[in-house]
Amino acid sequence: MKYIQQIRLFLGISQYNILSTLKHGMGAVSLLMFVMLLSFNANAQSLEVSGTVVDDNTQEPLPGVTIVVKGTTTGTTSDIDGNFAITVNSADATLMFSFIGYETQEIAVQGQATLAIRLKSETRDIDEVMVIAYGTTKKSNLTGSAVALKNEELKDVFTSNISSMLQGKVAGVYTASESGRPGAGSTITIRGKGSLSGTTAPLWVVDGIIYGNSDPGLSPADVESITVLKDASATSLYGSLAANGVILVQTRRADKGVSKINVNASRGYTVFNTGNFELMNSQELYDYQKTWNPKVTEDVLSTDTDWLKIGTQTGEAQEYNVNYTGGNDKISAYLSGTYYGETGALKGYEYERYSGLANVDINASEKLLIKANLSGDYRTTYDQQHSTYAMFTYMPWDNPYFPDGSVLDPRTEAGKAYLLDNGKVWYGRDNSNYLYDLQYNYGTSRGNNFRINVGVDYQINDWLTFSSMNNIALAYSQQEYYTDQRSISGLADKGTLYEYYGFSQTRFTNQMLRFKKDFDLHSLNAFVAWEYSDYHTDNADAEGKGVAAGLTVLNATAEAVSVGGYKGESAKQSYLVNLQYAYDNKYLATASFNRQGSSSFGPNNQYGNFWSASMGWNVYNEEFLKNVKWLNVLKWSASMGQVGNAPSGFQYLGYFAFVDQYNGNSAATPYQKGNADISWEKVTSYNTAVNARIFNRVSFNLDLYYKNSDGLLTYVPLPAMTGYNGIWMNVGRVTNRGYELTISPEIIKTPRFNWDMTINLAYNKNQVEELYEDQAYTSGSKRIEVGHDMDAFFQRIWYGANPNNGDPLWEKVVENEDGTETVSLTSDYADATLQFTGTKGTPSYTGGILNRISFDNFTLSANISFVEDVYKYNSNRELFDSDGSYVAFNNMKLIDGWNRWEKPGDVATHPKPFNGGVNANKNSSRYLEDASYIRLRNVTLAYNVPKNISSLLKLNNASVYVSADNLVTISDWSGMDPETGALYPLSKKVLFGVKVDF
Repeated sequence: MKYIQQIRLFLGISQYNILSTLKHGMGAVSLLMFVMLLSFNANAQSLEVSGTVVDDNTQEPLPGVTIVVKGTTTGTTSDIDGNFAITVNSADATLMFSFIGYETQEIAVQGQATLAIRLKSETRDIDEVMVIAYGTTKKSNLTGSAVALKNEELKDVFTSNISSMLQGKVAGVYTASESGRPGAGSTITIRGKGSLSGTTAPLWVVDGIIYGNSDPGLSPADVESITVLKDASATSLYGSLAANGVILVQTRRADKGVSKINVNASRGYTVFNTGNFELMNSQELYDYQKTWNPKVTEDVLSTDTDWLKIGTQTGEAQEYNVNYTGGNDKISAYLSGTYYGETGALKGYEYERYSGLANVDINASEKLLIKANLSGDYRTTYDQQHSTYAMFTYMPWDNPYFPDGSVLDPRTEAGKAYLLDNGKVWYGRDNSNYLYDLQYNYGTSRGNNFRINVGVDYQINDWLTFSSMNNIALAYSQQEYYTDQRSISGLADKGTLYEYYGFSQTRFTNQMLRFKKDFDLHSLNAFVAWEYSDYHTDNADAEGKGVAAGLTVLNATAEAVSVGGYKGESAKQSYLVNLQYAYDNKYLATASFNRQGSSSFGPNNQYGNFWSASMGWNVYNEEFLKNVKWLNVLKWSASMGQVGNAPSGFQYLGYFAFVDQYNGNSAATPYQKGNADISWEKVTSYNTAVNARIFNRVSFNLDLYYKNSDGLLTYVPLPAMTGYNGIWMNVGRVTNRGYELTISPEIIKTPRFNWDMTINLAYNKNQVEELYEDQAYTSGSKRIEVGHDMDAFFQRIWYGANPNNGDPLWEKVVENEDGTETVSLTSDYADATLQFTGTKGTPSYTGGILNRISFDNFTLSANISFVEDVYKYNSNRELFDSDGSYVAFNNMKLIDGWNRWEKPGDVATHPKPFNGGVNANKNSSRYLEDASYIRLRNVTLAYNVPKNISSLLKLNNASVYVSADNLVTISDWSGMDPETGALYPLSKKVLFGVKVDF
């Protein structure tokens, strides 16, 4: 059973008291008026109604049921035994009984003082109304692949962006945080990657407005629901924007008939999360180096500096949200304001965001609904962040401070003199101390987004409605980087100042005619629409040098260093048609068509046609299953369709680069050859699914899919004699296939104790099918080649240490004359063979386990996410796990299962250390690590304050909670965080909060 919030309304009950004074005796007229007043008083007199609410099936009492007098704000809730009492102002009043997981009932009082109410469990999986492309539908009528998450299922993780809230909650959706830095975003991939050159991020749509391929920047507190669309049937209406899936966000709107203020405040702390990673201290580094570095002496042990401790801290995180919902039959509004602030667990970085949202609905007439939405945010950062590179490579033998506590830098005259006078040596590479420059240099940024949506729904008649959605979004950003002339890096230019300004504007309009009609057992929903959007961006940057200390305006600089800028525009328009048909709630069919044009293509292929078709069968509604009481839902669906993918630039154009000079003038040279025939990348997908619910306790959904991405845009190099570097062509093909399984058992379901669980698991296999002339190419440590995953690693394969002498070993593959291959081992890095390692950078399996346990007023939730069969290249180990290649760098401790070669016969993971190294730290599969993990993403314990206490405080509802993020991560990754793979891991967070409703 879902997390239950007991909402009780304590508002005054209007009472009608009639005081009549009969003047001038008991005349006939006076007597008649008196009788009429008595009659009115009798009908309007208040009535006390009491009773009990029970489960219709088990007959067990239901606590926390909301009872409201229909048409008023008067209400109450049932107690622990299901009992309730409420005063109505009329014997003819109607009471509404609602409870999460049960069907809402309306009961006419009809003068009864006692009622016995039996609520029926609702089959939520089949009756739930969910948001889909350009509308809503019952889950029972859905024929595409889509998953909806409610507000209470999302807000368990403390984060500044809504992307992170999806991790581990939707099968087939892989979410990974980019960094642990406050305000950092997340990357999302739905059902694998399908483009070789374009974005693989999904499309975001907020309240029907297309936002683009990046997180929309909304406050998580303002999100009502999120729907993830995965197959072509669900996404095809968005055309070329939907090749990588669609995420629909619905913001919160006013609750009808309810006027209240909600306050949610949380504050806590963040801790740097080192995971399995640990650096050597002074003694450990000395013990290690003395085995191979003849110059190291015990003098180094006089200093033991913990650079990691210097650069990290217990950060602070806080969020405060106040929102109001209310209105009447004519106007309703939801108003919200949120402050989010976080200081990094890495010192020197501060992130703040102020955001606001206003959703207003105006019933201008019986036929006309006006919808207005205003939203915006303002973000600031202060960046004087400590260097992760320095913290992990600097030597513990160096003391960064003078005796008086000021920063010592060996490059300054004072630093040199101090070291010389005291017979000290600075052991770290580059003879530098990053703390010195950190005193002076910093960066700041600020940015804001402002969006206004205005829409109308005009009901032409009972079955035809005209809808209009119109939006304009404005974004502004500014960045500043100041380098002080007193810093080492500012000495040469006597200080520098860099400024950047950026602006963007997006306009969007959609005009739609919607048809909805039922004919006996037939139901038809359809719409036709025209949609247009355009985008403009421009920016400018400049850098000057020669800055007096503390001045941060460009005109105070002595000399310009550089000036740059950019302007760009693009536009799209679409013609949309959608048909949804249902017969007797058993047989379902959906078809859609989108003809879309994009300025990213030339006139030869400016428009593309995208389509989908799907069908469904609600088997459980068939007569032959009516007597199968344990089966509540059984539905089969299948879909196919095609969407496109357009590039972000103008690859069809020929480019000239103005990067050369001739005779003192700027000169243009050929760069990119134009190709007016390039067209849309086409993504054709097939999906079939089975959805079921049994014993009204266990739900499951299984999807099987195949996605073929064809005509992928590839930059094909051209011979130098052509004068061009290359040309864009539609020549690639990639496939993704897999399955997604979700199981949701209600393990325990009693009036006092409930335990719900949702388990989701997804498998995906990616493969490159075609390339230009089958020519493979390498990008970094990965290689794109037919027959392999597009993120397959291509490196020299590490084989450990030679047991005889401790030298490094790699594989060498020699092709024989008969076509067979011979594999041998070599200690010569240059002689080793570059080859596929059998590993890849995207996971085969992703999933999560969500638990929600409630007992009386306590609720415990736990969110576990996992990723399996994914590898990442831990390039940082090239620096601090280098076997002597970098004498002046600190080293990491060996994790469990690793060992160094010491004597002949040792079977070791690490070769014999050698002063100066033996190329063992060069790029190879040695640092290619399994980044699979299981993470306790969040655990939250909440306590709902009893009603008798909250009512004394004049509160409708109140709760307190404690929440923790990223407490436990199980992984073989030798670094700090397998999810980010970076030197800045996701922090551990513990927060305390309170929620109150007035």
